[in-house]
Amino acid sequence: MTDSNSSFLASIDTKYPPETSIVLRYRNAFMFGRQEEDSRFKDLLKSTSIQEGSRIFFLLNYKDVGISAMDETSLMYTNTLKSIDGCITTARCKLLGYDRVVMETGGNTGSALTAYGTHAGLETFCFIPRENLCLLNSKFFNSRKAHLLSVKDPGLVKECAQQFGKRYGLKHIPETPWRFEASRFRGLRILEHVLQGNENFDWITQTISAGFGPIGIYWSFQHLGKNNGRVPRFLGIQQEANCPMYRAWKTRRRNLRPFKIDSTSRLLSPVMYDVQPHTYGTYGDLLALLKETKGALCTINHSEFAAFMDRDLGGRGILALLKEHGIEIGEVKERTGLIALAGTLKEIDAGNIRKGSRVLWCLNSGMTHADGQATVEFEVTNPQTMLKDYEDHISLVAQHG
Repeated sequence: MTDSNSSFLASIDTKYPPETSIVLRYRNAFMFGRQEEDSRFKDLLKSTSIQEGSRIFFLLNYKDVGISAMDETSLMYTNTLKSIDGCITTARCKLLGYDRVVMETGGNTGSALTAYGTHAGLETFCFIPRENLCLLNSKFFNSRKAHLLSVKDPGLVKECAQQFGKRYGLKHIPETPWRFEASRFRGLRILEHVLQGNENFDWITQTISAGFGPIGIYWSFQHLGKNNGRVPRFLGIQQEANCPMYRAWKTRRRNLRPFKIDSTSRLLSPVMYDVQPHTYGTYGDLLALLKETKGALCTINHSEFAAFMDRDLGGRGILALLKEHGIEIGEVKERTGLIALAGTLKEIDAGNIRKGSRVLWCLNSGMTHADGQATVEFEVTNPQTMLKDYEDHISLVAQHG
């Protein structure tokens, strides 16, 4: 075991099981800025943490490929990996003195940032495509400090959030470096699993949008898992209806071309509706990661996903198999996590993941308690008159008590 490996293991705060909070368990593994800032931030994490649990377990053998799952749903407060982002982002806001923030979301990110933010006393303004309201759990938006605003045109959600934030002096969250920080904790969860002698992996698979997840995960491998044998190859999966990363990689382009989506209802995963991943500047890092790990990208469409859901996996379907491990998805409303397993099986079928390989599938969402009851404070129908319309609305509400 290398010095970096030993240093990482020694940094683990064993008072916090990984099933409770990987943020608090691994918070001492790396620095968050200079010493004074680092110390203050880590103290804040203790107060912003709610539940950011993760576990790794063996799921099934498929055509002589062993597939394990990293469950980032059942032990997370908001049932998605975005609980980590909620914890990190809220602590960053508290550190910087932000008390009123604005964000845009397809559902998962906004739910986590709102839930964690209001829990810590922040006032949050969350913009979401109107069609995605059905994906929300109202309990995360029940606070008086939580403001939910819907936008008729999903392609204008980000623009509306930014315009609104500038008008009212709100801080736009999360900042890009914070997303990378959140993903590093996921890499540390895998690294500890490997270093403790449980198993190593040949592949890690995950559904991706901008690519924050794999970039953060492999940062942890590079900085705290040096010389730890082979580095797992990375397989990123995108929904075919919105796959700018895949198309650029497949055609060997050095830049991304944004998509235009008029309705999120046409997507396989509506929460991953963002058509402007090029604005984050992550594509170059993802390309480097794919080259270094000899990784790949692939896509899943509606018919392929439907076929995956009907697969016989040892006498039961995927939902029954997950239920045996305490992951009850029920009605499939949020497909992002399952898309990654569909893509994994597709690549095994194609022979791109060879027999005898060990794969770690990141199940980062899927469990949902969406009730469609989240209260919308204001709906944007015309971005050009949004600010005036909103102020007229607020004035009218005030007049009626």
